[in-house]
Amino acid sequence: MEGNVKKHYNWENDVMADEWSSSAAIKTLKEKPLSLVCDILLDKQIFSGVGNIIKNEVLYRNRIHPLTKIENIPPAKLKALVNDTRNYSFDFLNWKKQNTFSKHWQVYSQKECPLKHKIEKKELGKTHRQTYFCEKCQKLYR
Repeated sequence: MEGNVKKHYNWENDVMADEWSSSAAIKTLKEKPLSLVCDILLDKQIFSGVGNIIKNEVLYRNRIHPLTKIENIPPAKLKALVNDTRNYSFDFLNWKKQNTFSKHWQVYSQKECPLKHKIEKKELGKTHRQTYFCEKCQKLYR
């Protein structure tokens, strides 16, 4: 691609861009109520810049099971998840620059969570991406 990158890239989808809006992301999530949270966090139309590591870590930190449908996540929990996804993305970048990001992983590539529970590792959702999660710490909202 040539020319002005702003003509080719939607900064409103980039979680690290000033143009990104958590309220717009939440509105879009509510339009996809049956989507699994493990898939939606990898949706580049909402969370561009979020990859598999961030997905796993943010879900653990928010204690949400990856197979939870968007419609079942309580509103305050959904808002916290969206905000934490952005915040964790900035932390992740800083840790990566310092070459310390893997030291901060609580579930990704781990055998146990910080509470010493066994970590499950499965290919989940329509994306079939490797997902690390703790059945005891992360709630499946129904």
